Amino acid sequence: MRDSLDLSVRRTGRRGRWRKKLLTGTVAVVCAALAAAATLRFGPGAVAWLAALPQWADGAIGAHLLPRYTGRLADLQAENAALRAELAETSDLRAENEALRTLLQSPQADLLHGAQPLPVAERWLGGFALAGSAEPGSAVLDPYGRFAGRIADSGEETSPGIVQVLSAEGTPCLAGGYCGVLTAEGGRWYLDGLPRHCALGEGDIVTTADGFWVGRLDGTPAEDETGLCARVPLCETAEENSAVYFTIQ
Repeated sequence: MRDSLDLSVRRTGRRGRWRKKLLTGTVAVVCAALAAAATLRFGPGAVAWLAALPQWADGAIGAHLLPRYTGRLADLQAENAALRAELAETSDLRAENEALRTLLQSPQADLLHGAQPLPVAERWLGGFALAGSAEPGSAVLDPYGRFAGRIADSGEETSPGIVQVLSAEGTPCLAGGYCGVLTAEGGRWYLDGLPRHCALGEGDIVTTADGFWVGRLDGTPAEDETGLCARVPLCETAEENSAVYFTIQ
């Protein structure tokens, strides 16, 4: 059965090749006949004219369609550039709207009436500045209502319309009735200076002295290197890469 299948396949392939050769030969004969007839009727130049006919037709079609195509392409490119410019102009507004939406959905929303959104104008290692105006000492919050620092005194060197944000490091904080100080190490926030035997546990809330959310304890306090106080890392702290922050007195 396997041999018969092989023979059948061979027959089919041979027949297909013969058909292809026959079609090719027929086309060649027809083309030769047309060329001969054109030569007899119109002279030797007719053959060259027939050979150049496809190229001429391609050029004619291109000359008809290309202006429309290039004109439409130029219109689309101009429209695309206008849309990009419009998106660039509204990017700050979209970031502000997104930050407001996030703030309204945060657990701190009820406590943050009157918060003013300000976009980030400048960033540097360990700090940033906001575009706009705010009273020195105003709290700076991320879109989730978490404490990120305070507005610097107006004596700080900034450009017109730019307010510098003081780091939250060194801010006195409260956790479960105990007082500590915010410090930063290795990209994380810590609550330092706690009593060694304080009754704090993982998940306890940390706030500033005036009640703004700082974060939660990410563990239980442990003795620091001096052996005199305890410290503990924090979680759920403010975002450091937000495009918009809020100021509130």
